[in-house]
Amino acid sequence: EEVTESDDEDNLSSVLHQRAKMPWRACGKYLSAAGILLLPLLVLSQLLKHTVMVAIDYCLARWTSEAIAEKTELELRNCSHCEDFNHSPYSKVFSILCCLGIVLCLVTSIAVEWTGLKVTKKLHSSLLNKIILAPMRFFETTPLGSILNRFSADCNTIDQHIPATLECLSRSTLLCVSALAVISYVTPMFLIALVPLAIMCYFIQKYFRVASRDLQQLDDSTQLPLLSHFSETVEGLTTIRAFRYEAKFRQKLLEYTDSNNIASLFLTAANRWLEEYIGACVVLIAAVTSITSCLYNKLSSGLVGLGLTYALMVSNYLNWMVRNLADMEIQLGAVKRINGLLKTEAENYEGLL
Repeated sequence: EEVTESDDEDNLSSVLHQRAKMPWRACGKYLSAAGILLLPLLVLSQLLKHTVMVAIDYCLARWTSEAIAEKTELELRNCSHCEDFNHSPYSKVFSILCCLGIVLCLVTSIAVEWTGLKVTKKLHSSLLNKIILAPMRFFETTPLGSILNRFSADCNTIDQHIPATLECLSRSTLLCVSALAVISYVTPMFLIALVPLAIMCYFIQKYFRVASRDLQQLDDSTQLPLLSHFSETVEGLTTIRAFRYEAKFRQKLLEYTDSNNIASLFLTAANRWLEEYIGACVVLIAAVTSITSCLYNKLSSGLVGLGLTYALMVSNYLNWMVRNLADMEIQLGAVKRINGLLKTEAENYEGLL
């Protein structure tokens, strides 16, 4: 009995270790199917877009700081006939950066959708060729529903869901990195607290990702019986009224609703916990360092406001990054299942015409 219990514990620990790991092989298969040209285009367009977005915010902060400083200096001099602040250079730079950001957003969206379309076409074509050339023993041992599910649900996930999740994941990740970079640039003392904060975030997201993925699956699994029961009740409403089973079906509907609400409540609470916990730490450290730099190093008010604004948004970016990472893990399962069928050995047709 002791040996059996230890074996069960080892199996459980190995399962939990596998759940905590990212499916890097499926991710590599998806990215390799995108091609040599599309992948650098996707990465470069994302980097340029977020660089321009940070430049827009920085330009606006400098514009505000210079205008306030000029106005304050004129008030101290009591100079009513002096020339006003020249907004023309800043407005031109701001307009150019905004137009460039719009163009880069369009290029990024096209690159993401083009990547998803190319990957889907390549995987679907390879899978179709493998299934057509598969031996008869493959069809005798593999259920037909499993094969159809690879061509329908999994291909739909790769076609529609993975590109959108990939775009959201890259956007939230780069926004989080750019926010931390701006805070570190405005207040270099933030770098001292960034290392322990990053280590803490790594271990928190490692365990949160597994819980978030399981809660998302629980939410989906409890939503399906609710929708099925509702549709069946609407379709058989005449029969239910004839047998006077309204109370029974109403009670069943309430039970399914409660189960789905409990799963949704725990998922929402977990997401809010991550956002508030990490965000409060980042905002506290950024606020303390910004106020200290403003008092002792004469930091401009515009840059302080820029740093605090990005600090307030880090929690939201980090929350979406972890949630999109959990969604990506679930959706990459479709690539993993299709990749498993692609390893099927073809029938030997030598000697046949």
